[in-house]
Amino acid sequence: MIKNEIEDFDKRYLDRIKDIRFNPIFIMGVQRSGTSILYKILNATGQFHIVTAYNLINYHRLVYDRIHDIEDQSKAELRERFSNMSQDDRGIDRLKITPDFAEEYGFLLAQKTNVSKMNEENVSIFNELCKKITFLSESEKPLLLKNPFDFANFLFIKKRYPEAKFVFIHRNPMNTLNSQLKAMRTLLSKKSGYMAILSPWYNKIFEHRIKLKYYQFLYSSKTSIRVNSAINKLALSTNYFIENKSKLNENHDYLNVRYEDLCNDPEVIIKKIFTFLSINPPEGFDYESYIKPRNIAQLEELVKRRDIIERKMARYLDFFNYKSK
Repeated sequence: MIKNEIEDFDKRYLDRIKDIRFNPIFIMGVQRSGTSILYKILNATGQFHIVTAYNLINYHRLVYDRIHDIEDQSKAELRERFSNMSQDDRGIDRLKITPDFAEEYGFLLAQKTNVSKMNEENVSIFNELCKKITFLSESEKPLLLKNPFDFANFLFIKKRYPEAKFVFIHRNPMNTLNSQLKAMRTLLSKKSGYMAILSPWYNKIFEHRIKLKYYQFLYSSKTSIRVNSAINKLALSTNYFIENKSKLNENHDYLNVRYEDLCNDPEVIIKKIFTFLSINPPEGFDYESYIKPRNIAQLEELVKRRDIIERKMARYLDFFNYKSK
């Protein structure tokens, strides 16, 4: 366990949340598959409660702040902290950073246990997080969550939360891998103050020059170690999905959407999600304004390995109609 040196202001108030119940909805997708933009759009509709940057960074005092009516003050302090970092977005994309930014609960799990996906050791932390957010909620909206590390963990989650719903978002593996590698290279080229707050692992890398140089080399085009590892990891995740999706009840437990379809016609896809969740979509919502497509060149090291990628993920590519270009 990671020692938490921050005073836990909420500790004396946990009796306020012990009997709270919730039924979570999970956005499920690997890193750089479109989970963040889908989370952002669904949050913007106003139909859900979510995990925010404020919830994660001020986790030790969420209940305390609400009881003492200083939540707005804490958010203002966090907003100033972000402003002082001179960082408007995450660096890896154009999503603007604010205290209310929709974030991944995996950051909290990693801070507490060094493991980003849900397991028997940290499920109680996840449970407490959900109870805290539900406590802060002023309406009966459902709780929407996301954590890319849990994409191939849905059977464990379903066992712990039988009423959970899953919205799986999928993206062409070539583009997913391309985005993953470029994102890490960006994060390692210059320290992201925002990411350093959320991830102790990332922060420690920049505290040690040799360690930083090692990771910069590992994720560079000078070696095949990381690209091969990323391919194998994605293949394991996508194959797990193909092999185990039948253990869920399609159209009741889960829904599949493609990132490409979300970008091409966001209104159709978002309304499809609302139908699956039996939630009425808001009227007159401008879904198109959230989609800003970009043409991103493929990394040469991935192009060279296209045949390997297509062989390792053949069933996944076939199932979602991702044809080789």
